[in-house]
Amino acid sequence: MRRAASLAVLLALAAAPAAAAQSNPFKLPIRSLPAYTVEYSYGGDMTGSGRSTSGGDKMASRSTMTGKFFGKSATTTSWSLTDPEVIWNADLDKKKGTKMVNPLPSMAKAYDELDGAGKARFQENIQSMAAFVTRALPGTPFEGKSAGTKTIAGETCTVKQFGAFTFCTMDKAPVALYSAGSMLCVNFEQTATSVTRTTDATLFEPPAGIKWTEDLDRVRADSSARAWIQQLASKELADSLAAAKTKAKEAGAGEGEMTPEQQKQMCDALKNFDLGKAMSNAFKNAMADAGKNALKSGLRGLIKRP
Repeated sequence: MRRAASLAVLLALAAAPAAAAQSNPFKLPIRSLPAYTVEYSYGGDMTGSGRSTSGGDKMASRSTMTGKFFGKSATTTSWSLTDPEVIWNADLDKKKGTKMVNPLPSMAKAYDELDGAGKARFQENIQSMAAFVTRALPGTPFEGKSAGTKTIAGETCTVKQFGAFTFCTMDKAPVALYSAGSMLCVNFEQTATSVTRTTDATLFEPPAGIKWTEDLDRVRADSSARAWIQQLASKELADSLAAAKTKAKEAGAGEGEMTPEQQKQMCDALKNFDLGKAMSNAFKNAMADAGKNALKSGLRGLIKRP
């Protein structure tokens, strides 16, 4: 999940227009969100449904998804809420959740503190990192581009493609009506089935019975955000990415990639591989071998040659 979240951040930042080098990509209109509620259906390797809503300075979502990973099918029901100060996430099945400082205000402040050269390097580094990440996944090399418009659930959205990932976002509001992609052999697809221009305030209420883990230290969050932004805008990172790019070219990166058929066979094998059973069998076999060895040693001690 952390890898997926990191990739989402990279794609979101890389999707910003070139002019973003002069603007702040972290200053989002969180305090003036339009009122909307969207129902979603999920496809690909994760099936299910979800709902998201926003209004004023909050946005929330709830979803139930079923997927098969390492030979096991599992269903997860989750809930999240974002406001200007705090981000909430909860696993409704495990009755556990987290509350953490919303880092966007701190990131926006840290970005504003960069000089012009630092902001330019930040944008270049983000683009390079996104390119490296998406090249490591099934699909084409990273290449953000527009791909026309679509009408989904009665609303018009603009299609954007980033390598193996596709998004269709409403022009009138920051609402994704469609998203699809593939990562680590997991194909996902989210499609809006209905859109209303109202806010479902019930989704803003934290679910009952959740054991919350809190990390609400704003001072530490500000310090971490500043360090993270400075690192992403550093010349050291730019030099490292340039060296990695050169090394990849010298090594012929991208050559000898698997065909779509080979990729599918590998992914099917991974999805159907029962990791838990394999580990259990390995443990049982190891214990059985240990028992046999112990038995042989014991018999050798009891049976003496004449």
